[in-house]
Amino acid sequence: MTLSDISIKNPVFAWMLMLGLILFGWISYSRLGVSQMPDVDLPLVTIDISYEGASPEIVETDVIDLVEEAVISVEGVTQISSSARQGAASITVELSLDRDVDVAVQEIQSKLSRIQGMLPDDIDPPIISKKNPE
Repeated sequence: MTLSDISIKNPVFAWMLMLGLILFGWISYSRLGVSQMPDVDLPLVTIDISYEGASPEIVETDVIDLVEEAVISVEGVTQISSSARQGAASITVELSLDRDVDVAVQEIQSKLSRIQGMLPDDIDPPIISKKNPE
């Protein structure tokens, strides 16, 4: 005998089976431990540097190239993008998802402090921050 034969002969059993599945499904769904907006540290770090009065070409050659060379050696870096504007530079470092962002920020700070002597004297100290859309 198949389930369809039993359900045809006993319609109350079929309704009870259907209601039981719906009830247990609803209970299971309500206890499901998945968040729609999980807490995730995005692996993006930005470095902002201001160099008053410098053209974008000077900012790129004197600042961005040195910073990119220092940051590329940090473990877990997947991509570096930068932009130079009149008197300012912005460098975005993308890290792998399994990399701890706070540790990476500390490593980037130590790399930048090592090259501080090679950067021009009249730039402001770099501002390093994590990007978080929240």
